[in-house]
Amino acid sequence: MPLTPLDIHNKEFNKGFRGYDEDEVNEFLDNVIKDYELIIREKKELEEKLNETNSSLAILQI
Repeated sequence: MPLTPLDIHNKEFNKGFRGYDEDEVNEFLDNVIKDYELIIREKKELEEKLNETNSSLAILQI
């Protein structure tokens, strides 16, 4: 199953001694979520355009 922006947002990591800066990691993950959402929207738009093109092509082939 593909990863969703919500999966990224809800991912929790174990904290260890001298681990990463939590705020820095959260900020990075927020940026990843925004980019991922953009890619999902673009993919959906391209799929819709492809379906429209295929429909037009099918009409022309008749």
